[in-house]
Amino acid sequence: MPLIIGSAKIHKKVLKNQNIINENDMAGKLFIISAPSGAGKTSLVEAVLGRLGWCYPLKKIVTYTCKKPRPNEKEGQDYHFICEKEFKAKIEQGFFIEWSEAYGCYYGSPRSIIDAVEQGFSYILVIDRIGAEKIVDKYKKAVLIWIYTKNLEVLRERLELRDTENDDQIQCRISCARKEIAQELEVPIYNYHILNNDFERALRKLEQIIRRELADQIEL
Repeated sequence: MPLIIGSAKIHKKVLKNQNIINENDMAGKLFIISAPSGAGKTSLVEAVLGRLGWCYPLKKIVTYTCKKPRPNEKEGQDYHFICEKEFKAKIEQGFFIEWSEAYGCYYGSPRSIIDAVEQGFSYILVIDRIGAEKIVDKYKKAVLIWIYTKNLEVLRERLELRDTENDDQIQCRISCARKEIAQELEVPIYNYHILNNDFERALRKLEQIIRRELADQIEL
């Protein structure tokens, strides 16, 4: 009996080679993608979902933040935008599997994603290294992908072209990027590294990684 992928639904038990596959074997995948600001992670994720979202039960996790949305950011698509008071209340409720404060704002990922992954759904979660470390402590089966650029000057140029931060904010992001890059070089935690100097090449690499990791969810 083949897997039914339509509408992102997967049967929990299937017959294969006359054996019953345990529900745990049918768990989905949690892809954690991190990168310094300006490395192109958001564009890569959107592009790979456009290519793979129709054939795999794969979606992006919409995280929560109390920051003000940029002009091009949409509620429920880029983030769930909530006030700081509501964010702190969710912390107290244990709503987040991980949360942190960065650039003067709170960011957090809902705990419910782990249950959804165990039920057979697959997700891409875009968070920083600190958040990735916290999730891996609680869910060691996550697939971690690090995206980087040739050097910090490339990041600076991209941040300046983005035109959403002032000079002080850009410098803060560059300082954070320098720290994250040094940490990954000293203590690697990511399963895959993707150089994003050429967008199409980086996209193909990301697509290959996700297809390989999800291959066992589709009966070819």
